Amino acid sequence: MRIKTLLRSGPALWAALVLLPALLWFSARNADTTVEYWASASTQSLVVLGFVSGACGACAAWEAGRLTDAGIESWAPVRPRLHVAAVHLAPVAVLGLVGLLVSLVAFSGPALGTPGHPDVLVLATAYLIVLSHMAVGFLLGCRLPRLISAALMLIVGYFWGFWPAALDSPSWLRHLNGQGVTECCGLDQEPSLRSLGSAAAFSAGLIILALIVLVMRKSKARLALAWTAGFVGIAAGVAMAHPMGFKGAQARDRSLFQCVGNRPQVCLWPEQRANEADFLRWSHDADRNLRAVGIKPVSRVEFGATIPNRNSVLTAISAGSMPSEPPACAQRPNARYPGDEAVSAVHSWLALTAGAEPSALQRQWPAPAVALGEEVRRLPAEAQKRWFEQNMRAVRDCSVEPDLDPASYARAAGQTT
Repeated sequence: MRIKTLLRSGPALWAALVLLPALLWFSARNADTTVEYWASASTQSLVVLGFVSGACGACAAWEAGRLTDAGIESWAPVRPRLHVAAVHLAPVAVLGLVGLLVSLVAFSGPALGTPGHPDVLVLATAYLIVLSHMAVGFLLGCRLPRLISAALMLIVGYFWGFWPAALDSPSWLRHLNGQGVTECCGLDQEPSLRSLGSAAAFSAGLIILALIVLVMRKSKARLALAWTAGFVGIAAGVAMAHPMGFKGAQARDRSLFQCVGNRPQVCLWPEQRANEADFLRWSHDADRNLRAVGIKPVSRVEFGATIPNRNSVLTAISAGSMPSEPPACAQRPNARYPGDEAVSAVHSWLALTAGAEPSALQRQWPAPAVALGEEVRRLPAEAQKRWFEQNMRAVRDCSVEPDLDPASYARAAGQTT
């Protein structure tokens, strides 16, 4: 059959007129979640997978219903049934591929110009999911009226595409429909092969089930064989997904991580190396400023952003002097932790000391804490160090009360002189 005839008579072209602009609009509105990293762009683009798979499943059901209504099974057999299905589903398959690529393009803006390329495994898995919806839709369209089967695939496809990711339990269900990797990836992460494998196995099971039913229509064993193949694929997908919970990312290859400089040593991923000079310069500025008041900063640092911002680099260096979490005594039920009120003030003072702008800190810490940090910064260097040491004891020990008042340290400094 001619391509022009297929497009004119089938639903793919009409679906494209609605689906593709909707994908472009939705993706463009959500592309700000992408990190400047190809793995992030690839996984974030899958947030529209439910739209693409649902639409393609509905189109496949409609095509199957159209062929059934035409009664081609009663015609003299010239081509195998699978060949007929493949020809009529080809425009739908192209629609699914184009839909995925449109979303990828919309999400790829931040990653353009960075090393690497879109993640082929992520895209291949997503396309396999689309094909599984098409296989199930075609099978359903052969059994039900086309309007009912198409509507059912549209609703079920959309529901299956988005509902599992909204569930707290079972959390592993999101991996079966490809949504398990959509919260990936920071620069130190890559999509989980296990999550992708579970979606691929689940989808492959559905495709094989549909193929067996369509091809072996005269075999008495076809249903048993089809359900066995489908069960194996689905069981394999569930077995891989079940231990994962919410996790859809795995650690990135550390051989790509390179450290340069000293005091501090700055460690960068390939996407960050184009801005290595800025990372190094601002890190060394923060180190020098902190040492001037007697604070020994971290000796090694890494950053989550691809493009550095001066204030964020200075803040990251200064934050290395603070514990990453409250002490064990503060994590007990109903524990009293006086140091909690000192945390934001000490963080602010450290960032200000490193050289960060107060206006930038007010987006991260309460304004009174930033103002207190600025007041402490006006003390002599030795008094600032005593303020820091006293309040750090309160941060680390639940039995120590903080003393945040700069005036007491100013008096002590005056008595000393």
